[in-house]
Amino acid sequence: MKRWFVLMSLFLPGLIMGCASETDLQALQAGTSALQRQSSTRHQTVEARVQQLSERVTQFEQAQIAAQRDLARINAALDELRVQLQRLRGDAREAQIQAQRGTRGGEEVSAARLTNFESRLDDLEKQLGVLSQ
Repeated sequence: MKRWFVLMSLFLPGLIMGCASETDLQALQAGTSALQRQSSTRHQTVEARVQQLSERVTQFEQAQIAAQRDLARINAALDELRVQLQRLRGDAREAQIQAQRGTRGGEEVSAARLTNFESRLDDLEKQLGVLSQ
């Protein structure tokens, strides 16, 4: 668009010089200058908007990266809790088996261990329930 104004400002005065009056030429040049100023102003406005949008996109990308990191941390924590839960379940099963096979005194110790495992297992399940929601 700017080229068009430049071409017109160069071409028109040459054509009009032979048949146009001085006031017509001045009016044409004034109009051409006004159009160039408008074009420059709009170009600056567009550049400012593009810069603002670019900054907003950058902020969005940074927020997205931070969210992905947080999600990775949460998934790692959930995986660790699941591993602990599986270990506790295995320990609880082992304690049950030992309690069934053990002597009377051993049953009391195994029953205490089983109760401890079950309470720890319940705590982990509650934690997993909170994290998965």
